[in-house]
Amino acid sequence: MKYKTAFRLAIRLIGVLLFFMQVPGLISATANVAGFIVFPEPATGGLWVRDPWSLRMYLPQLLGHVVGLLGGLYLFFRGSWIVDRAIPSNRPYCAECGYELSGLAEQSVCPECGMRSS
Repeated sequence: MKYKTAFRLAIRLIGVLLFFMQVPGLISATANVAGFIVFPEPATGGLWVRDPWSLRMYLPQLLGHVVGLLGGLYLFFRGSWIVDRAIPSNRPYCAECGYELSGLAEQSVCPECGMRSS
């Protein structure tokens, strides 16, 4: 396995880990916000009053979990952009199979898999 492929797999693994670490927190934060909206706390005197300022402690938590979830999805699906910036390729490789295309014409077909290079 080439080092760039290993780095690409590591980025995807980090994306999966980040995604699944955020799911329980997102469910909890969503339940907190929904519980606050559906079941407001009783105020003194027995009247049900919604205090919108009490919601401010739940929203940053919810937003943080959403950002973490989206970050995990980004690393899983678009992590190759990060890999290409971190480890630039100094030789042409086939984007499909990784075969080295050195010595071939710029607009040629990969001899390994048959994909057209750009």
